[in-house]
Amino acid sequence: MTRFDETTAVRPDPGTADGAPHRFEIDLDPSWASLVGIHGGYMAAVCTRAVELVADGRPVRTITTSFLRPGRPGPVDVTVDTVRTGRSLSTFAVTLTQDERPLLTSRITAAVPIDGERWETPDPVALAPIDECVPLAPPEGVRHFGQARAVLDPAYTPFSHGPLARVGGYVRPLEPRPIDAAWLIMILDWFPPSPFTRNDPPTGGVSIDYTVHLHRRLDGLDAGEWLTGYFHADQSADGLALEHGTIRDPAGRVLAESFHTRWTG
Repeated sequence: MTRFDETTAVRPDPGTADGAPHRFEIDLDPSWASLVGIHGGYMAAVCTRAVELVADGRPVRTITTSFLRPGRPGPVDVTVDTVRTGRSLSTFAVTLTQDERPLLTSRITAAVPIDGERWETPDPVALAPIDECVPLAPPEGVRHFGQARAVLDPAYTPFSHGPLARVGGYVRPLEPRPIDAAWLIMILDWFPPSPFTRNDPPTGGVSIDYTVHLHRRLDGLDAGEWLTGYFHADQSADGLALEHGTIRDPAGRVLAESFHTRWTG
């Protein structure tokens, strides 16, 4: 198991009653410490891991998470309630609870693989070549940046006070592993918040709501291959900004995208 797999693995709660919502346990790992509490994308990935254990093999396709309060390292309870299961789609409600207080709620949709309509409109992202990018230099104590390898486009670096709220660069897992649903849900919240390019923290760094749609997965990356991450928040009004993010494979296809509401009050 990779470090990511170990720190997102949930344990079934032996006290779960028959017919009741599925309950799991996990210890939030201190290596996922973020600017405020535990990293939100990591906790959303934990919700995904729990749903994958009860979804009868249906792949997770979308997740929408509302963050209620910061988490801290230590034990949490994960409750998965099956809202509906149809012939093609299953919907689950997930709650992470710590010290009897909810940290977040997630609504997750899993779908039977089908041969549906397919289209993709090319929308290339222009980033600096990887050999011109700069290493990520996180603030002290923000440990979740140690969970992946990445370099950033020098045109959009955090704390540069530029005019645009944009961040982009190249990323790959810390250890060889599949590019699966849980990892993509984590990595779309892993990059520095795009508002940090123009504003100092915490402005734009606090997560309110976080939605990820998963288009495709990869078995893994070959040596020398990198994924592309690009994030921009072009609108902020009355204390809320909407950030759109994409993770693309080495060929430029979108693997997953996110819509992230951030607090800018």
